[in-house]
Amino acid sequence: MKKTNLGPSSRALPMNKQKVLVVGGGGFIGRHVIARLLAADAEVSILDKSVPDEMLSRLNCSIGSVSDSTLVAASVAGHDSVIYLAANSLPGSGFAGLSSEIHDHVEVAVRAAEISAAAGVKRFVFAGSGGTAYGYGGEIALREDMPPAPINAYGVSKLAIEHYLRLISRSRGMATTTLRISNPYGEGQNARRGQGVIAAAMEHALKGTTMQIWGDGSVARDFIHVADVAEAFAAACSVPNPPDLVNIGSGEATSLLTIIRKVEKATQSTISVEFEPSRSVDVQVNKLDISQANETLGWSPNVSLPEGLARTARWWQDNM
Repeated sequence: MKKTNLGPSSRALPMNKQKVLVVGGGGFIGRHVIARLLAADAEVSILDKSVPDEMLSRLNCSIGSVSDSTLVAASVAGHDSVIYLAANSLPGSGFAGLSSEIHDHVEVAVRAAEISAAAGVKRFVFAGSGGTAYGYGGEIALREDMPPAPINAYGVSKLAIEHYLRLISRSRGMATTTLRISNPYGEGQNARRGQGVIAAAMEHALKGTTMQIWGDGSVARDFIHVADVAEAFAAACSVPNPPDLVNIGSGEATSLLTIIRKVEKATQSTISVEFEPSRSVDVQVNKLDISQANETLGWSPNVSLPEGLARTARWWQDNM
C-alpha cells in the first residue's frame, strides 16, 4: 500500500508546547494521536519498535521495545505526559499462556508507568479497553462505575493495568488516566491483526474475497472513529483534572451484519460472508455510556458512523 497523509481531526485543543511521548506511536491509533497532538501545538516524541519514514524525518523517535527499561527511561525523560498505546496481545487471545500475558502485557506497561513517575512525568494516559474490560453487555450502556468482569485474557490484563496505575498515581504523584476505548476504526487500520472488523470488511469488499464471521453476525459493538479517539487522548493530556477512568465510544451498538451492509454501501461492493462457530471470548452486545467523557474531558464523538465509513472507504480505495 502507498502511504497517504491521515491528517489531524477537525477540532483543536491548545497544548502550548506540552512535551508528550507516545509509546506505540507508529501504530494505527498512534499515528492519529500524533497528528492530533501536533495540530494542538504539542511537542511530540515516539517510542515504538518501528516508525513510518515520514515520522522519522520530523519527530524525535526512539526505536526499540517498551520492554527495554533503559530505553524507556531515556525516552520518557523531560516529558510532561506519556500516552501509552503499546499492546502485546489481542482481544481474541485464548487462555493458554496466561503467565506470558502477565509478563508481556501487564508487567511491561506497569514498569513503563513506574519509570515515568520516577522521571517526573506529570500525566500517564493509558489505552484501556471498553470492549473487553466489562466482560458483559446488553441494551443498557456500560458505565465506569459498573463492576468489571472480563471474560478473556486481554480484558483481564487491561483491567489489571488500570488498577496498578491507580496505585502509582496515589503513591507517586503522577496523574494517571485510563481511556476505556470501545472498537476503534478508520483510515490506516491494519485488517490482518485479528482486530478491526471494519478494516477486514473493507478489504474483503474491495478484493472480492470471503469474510469469516464468528457466530451468526448478531454480535453488536460500539464503533468509534479513530479521529474521535485521538481527540480524547489530546483532551486527557490537556484538561486540568482528568478522571482516572473514562469510557470513550459512540454510545451505540451496531451488529456485525449491519456493519457489513454499511461497508458494502460505502464501497459500492458486495461482501461474501462465511459464518464460523461463536467464540467464548466474545460478549454478545457492547456499548458504552460516554456521559462522563463529556462532563470531565469536554469530549463527545464528532464523526458519525456513515461519515466514518465513507472516509475509511476512500482511504482503502486510495491505498489498495
